[in-house]
Amino acid sequence: MDLEKIKASLDLEAFKKRNISLAKYLPFLPIKSPADFISLNEMATPLLKSKQLSTQLDINLYFKVEGKNPTGSFKDRGSALEVTMAKELGAKAIILASTGNMAASCACYAAVARMPCYIFVPEGAPMNKLAQVIAFGGHIVQIKGTYNDAAKLAQTVAMQMDFYLAGDYAPRVEGQKAAAFELCDQFSFDPPDVVIIPMGCGTNITAYAKGFAEYKALGLIDKIPQLIGVEATGAAAIVHSFNAQLHSITPLKGAETIASAIAVPDPIDGVKALAAIYNSKGLAIAVSDEEMLQAQYILSTQEGLFVESASAATVAALFKIVQDPIFAHKKIVCVLTGDGLKDAGVIFKAAINPPTIYPQESEFIRLYESQFFTGKQMIFSNKNQVLFQHTPTLEELKVALKNILSADYEPHYLEKIKVNLDKILQKGKDITVFDLQNCVQNALVNLREVSYPVFSVRDYEVTTGKGRLAQAFVTLHLLGEERTGRAEGEGPVYALINAFHMALGHKMEFELKSYQFDIRTEDNKVTAHVELKLTRGAINAVGRGSSPDLVHASIEAFDEAYNIFVSHLL
Repeated sequence: MDLEKIKASLDLEAFKKRNISLAKYLPFLPIKSPADFISLNEMATPLLKSKQLSTQLDINLYFKVEGKNPTGSFKDRGSALEVTMAKELGAKAIILASTGNMAASCACYAAVARMPCYIFVPEGAPMNKLAQVIAFGGHIVQIKGTYNDAAKLAQTVAMQMDFYLAGDYAPRVEGQKAAAFELCDQFSFDPPDVVIIPMGCGTNITAYAKGFAEYKALGLIDKIPQLIGVEATGAAAIVHSFNAQLHSITPLKGAETIASAIAVPDPIDGVKALAAIYNSKGLAIAVSDEEMLQAQYILSTQEGLFVESASAATVAALFKIVQDPIFAHKKIVCVLTGDGLKDAGVIFKAAINPPTIYPQESEFIRLYESQFFTGKQMIFSNKNQVLFQHTPTLEELKVALKNILSADYEPHYLEKIKVNLDKILQKGKDITVFDLQNCVQNALVNLREVSYPVFSVRDYEVTTGKGRLAQAFVTLHLLGEERTGRAEGEGPVYALINAFHMALGHKMEFELKSYQFDIRTEDNKVTAHVELKLTRGAINAVGRGSSPDLVHASIEAFDEAYNIFVSHLL
């Protein structure tokens, strides 16, 4: 951009007084016709003063809440510019690679411009973000590979088919630099001392650096903030170079982090990001997944801000840097790049799901008085950490739950959790944090107790194969009587349910009203959580089970539900 030309054509004093919006910065953007700018009337995203953390950390802390952009992330300023340029250039379509946020943003602005939009995403991109793409009419192609594999393919296709290649390239920097302009305007042209920004491809921190530099060159501000870039420890190519004081990037073999928005092994703008950090005398910091989850939880519970895990990386980094007294009393901004609803799945991976009770006042009071709500609802420890290699005593279990969840469950719950842990230990496995989470989940998810078990599954056998129905044989124990049943089904679980029907007979008949399962994974560990509901007339019974084996988890769920079911019939 020709800043001298801009300065000569702009009344800077009048410019300062204009309302803050993306349209305000059109003179700084490389477009031919401002009147044809593709826009959704983007206004300033909130700059919020910290309610709690400022006092706790002894700093002057603000949050730039980018999740309030039209599609819920910081990508929208860049997408508005890129789609406008694509239209001006007469491109047949827009194509790009994305981990999710840019995909949703480009699809949205392409829809406004009435242009086709094709998006390559690596397998495993969050479905919340892909749902936005589909809703806006974008065309998704999943790539078996990393983000960088998707980016290379998008570039090749763009050149071959005369599509506009959107993404983390020079034009996007021009659009996203407006966030720095906006921040300066919100601080009445007295910029903060420090700005902390998440880094995936490194484009956003590059854009902030360019925006601050242009405002300073125009005389609108007199200093450039110190820029601190944050990566996940499992995708920290820029941080590795910074720590070695290099000006080049060595790509990683892969990216291992829950924060999908910054899971980039080979950042396209990594060299520019390093320059932005060096030139501002800034820092590059890596934070773990556990630190991001903790920061995400603190932001939500103390500041009322639900952001995606990649956004919370800035707050996780903040907790590290404030240990240095040089940051005391500084005016610091954490850029929160995306709304928490963008990638809510990570919450469920770390959370203890809510308990389920029957609609009776006594059940809630019992739950309330048991201190159930005093602990945390999420786990922030390393899921692979070994806790027990033997059956813990109730006191050992109590201490572990206190340390990990700040929970103080009553003995009744501890006994149920201990029974679940024993099942794992009996298979010759150590108990990890991941196992404890699943056992707590299984023990507390259904609090209705049966006075005595009247039903149990003694044994079962399921066989299946290609091109044939599954077959199941079950041996049950009901009210002191042994029963057997054999049946077929369109899958192992439904073959079992049909076998239960055959074994239980007409007097104890039931209807399977619902069946749901959730698969949780952590490294090479897999746990299936099953919930099923049995009904008969006005009787409803919900059971849950948890096991590495989906069929066994289904048996546990049926066992629990049917005991409740029978207790109503007797």
